[in-house]
Amino acid sequence: MSAPHGLIIGAGFAGSTAAVRLVEAGWRVTLMDAHRVGGRVYSLEDRETGDIIDNGQHLLMGCYHHTLHVLKTLGTTHLLRPQAAMRVEFVEAGNSTSATISTLDASLLPGKLGMALGILRLGGLTLADKLRALQFVAALQLGLVRAEGFTTIELLRHYKQPENLIRRLWEPIVLATLNAPLEQAAASLLVEVFKRAFFADTASSRLLLPRTGLDEVLKPLPAWLQARGSRFVRASTAQILLDESSNAIRGVQTSTGEVFQADCVISAVPPNNLLKLLPEQWKTHPFFDPLNHYHFSPIVSVYLWFDRPVLNELQSEFAAMLGTTTQWVFNRRAMVDTYTTPQVVARFPGHLSLTVSASNDLVNEPQDRIVAVCLDELRAAFSSVGAARLLRGRVIKEKRATPLITPNQESIRLTAQTPIRGLVLAGDWTDTKLPATIEGASQSGSEAASRLLQMYSQKRILTSS
Repeated sequence: MSAPHGLIIGAGFAGSTAAVRLVEAGWRVTLMDAHRVGGRVYSLEDRETGDIIDNGQHLLMGCYHHTLHVLKTLGTTHLLRPQAAMRVEFVEAGNSTSATISTLDASLLPGKLGMALGILRLGGLTLADKLRALQFVAALQLGLVRAEGFTTIELLRHYKQPENLIRRLWEPIVLATLNAPLEQAAASLLVEVFKRAFFADTASSRLLLPRTGLDEVLKPLPAWLQARGSRFVRASTAQILLDESSNAIRGVQTSTGEVFQADCVISAVPPNNLLKLLPEQWKTHPFFDPLNHYHFSPIVSVYLWFDRPVLNELQSEFAAMLGTTTQWVFNRRAMVDTYTTPQVVARFPGHLSLTVSASNDLVNEPQDRIVAVCLDELRAAFSSVGAARLLRGRVIKEKRATPLITPNQESIRLTAQTPIRGLVLAGDWTDTKLPATIEGASQSGSEAASRLLQMYSQKRILTSS
């Protein structure tokens, strides 16, 4: 019997993970995308400076097991620099000439004890704040926290987390991982993040810093597929094709009219794209109705270039900023050490990227205004930035960066299995129990592949019996 053929629409981390899993299981795969491998995560060259930048700054974590399996398979894990243990600096500009910098350092003890000690040693919090934080963490570890139906702010207040603690510790984590305001983000997602990442073992909680443009980590995938009898095709899908008599998948048709036949299809595209691909008779099916109700949250990324090195005040490559529009600042010159030529570094010695998540109030502002606001905040916090001359600023707006997953939205996220025979769903917006992160996407791809493998195994058993 010949190997089954799976067609995957969308080559982001969800589709790429599904492709790797199916090929590893002996399947023949056609991975299709209108643009590129990597999907919504992509890099580009800034033509004025020559630097490679991302459409948004990403950090991975040691608990990204599905993502890291793919990168290990493709041989690109060396493009990530792992921390020994989680270490995050928090910066707060005050009335003095320099900012207050406090550090959450989980390296002093192994595993969860290291994180607990890190919280106890964190500046800017009272002892009462810290004890409340540890009580909450202990309740999480014991499975005593019930988050369903709560927003994150409702959950934190329900468990008596002080406002100062929320502002200085929990809110930066929510914005970075859930890309949603505390008043809207589903609390169940935060609980899952805490369990898997921040309050897990040392290896799971540590951060992995990209040493290059992040799309490099998936760049070997097309060649990897081809070497194994599969392929990546750059094509825009127009419609999923069904057998009218059985409502079973028979392939897809592209925007140019070309037909790709397949035994089954994984759709790894955003909800609005999937709705367009469905045959007319399925667009109004109750299972697919949630596709009409997804909302999205923006991320604004700001790239700044200076005439000298900056952020000398930090011991790490990045920091969270408190009480400012700017939420995270990354020293690209300290973090990215590949694919940047010495000539570029000599011309632009200082290079930062800034992130503003859930940036609804900022995303419609003009670029110059955004750069000015962020630059003023940096100069108030870091004397090294105040002494430097800005050479270039660039803003990248992702208005639909991630799905906005509220408690109501969490309750209607679609499962991988669909009523259409042979059609399985993947994507960070599906029912992964995780926020819309790279790992959420990768997990969805792995689960979609597992579903197809299970379906095909059952089909073979029925056929042979």
